[in-house]
Amino acid sequence: MAEANFSEAGFNASYNKKESIKYGVILGVISFLLGIVVLYVSKHVESFWMLTSMSFGINTVLYMLIALAFAYTLRKQNGGFWNFSIAVKSTFLMLLISTVLATVSTMVFVNVINPALQEEVLRNTINITIEQLENSGAPDDVIDSRVATLEEQMATLGQITVKTIFRSLMISILIQFIFSLILAALTRNEKLIQRPTTLN
Repeated sequence: MAEANFSEAGFNASYNKKESIKYGVILGVISFLLGIVVLYVSKHVESFWMLTSMSFGINTVLYMLIALAFAYTLRKQNGGFWNFSIAVKSTFLMLLISTVLATVSTMVFVNVINPALQEEVLRNTINITIEQLENSGAPDDVIDSRVATLEEQMATLGQITVKTIFRSLMISILIQFIFSLILAALTRNEKLIQRPTTLN
């Protein structure tokens, strides 16, 4: 005789560290490449709004969409179901690996491999920022303040310290943890499934 046995699909999902790490590495490489592409294109952009929208669209929106797709892929490997806890652990590990890999790789690239790139981008940013502020009728003191801030950033280029790297990573990791909560909420999928059991 068979008896219905109900259990929560998703609660039985497993935390697959190996897969989360794998997709984290892939996402990190993608994030690094997207960031480098944005930097190279930013050297030649002549519109402040184009620069802002391109950076946000590629580095933020596109990254988030790819991360969401990877989160669904991880869930699919759990049979299409996982609870909120497993979702958070899986997506946060993926995002953590991605953040560390992309951040360190970018710092090495712009400070060691091609240190002139950041300076070129900042010089172009200063020029188009001045143009945008002048066109909007901003007072001279506002323009001077904004330019001074950008010039300070330029003056610190190439000055890598453990403190700088650590602070940058901590801020990024905090943001990614919040993002992992959002991904977990979006991909969470639990439902009752019926499993027949035989009674002797």
